[in-house]
Amino acid sequence: MRKVISKLFTRSKGVGCADLDYLTRLVRRYSVEKQQVPRDLLDLVTQKYLEAIPIAPAGQKFIIDRRTVEVRLE
Repeated sequence: MRKVISKLFTRSKGVGCADLDYLTRLVRRYSVEKQQVPRDLLDLVTQKYLEAIPIAPAGQKFIIDRRTVEVRLE
């Protein structure tokens, strides 16, 4: 059985680089195991790779770059 990965995103000033790196690792793991890039972070939650979608800084949202398979803020 696959281990559910969770991590708290608790920075008061928003999401840091380490958090984006963590989300990118999860997206890449999902991509390898499911043989497709997730549409968004909700796919990671639905498939139990992530417990909940972290809150992005005000005015920004998490985007999965399908070409580089990386998570970034936009």
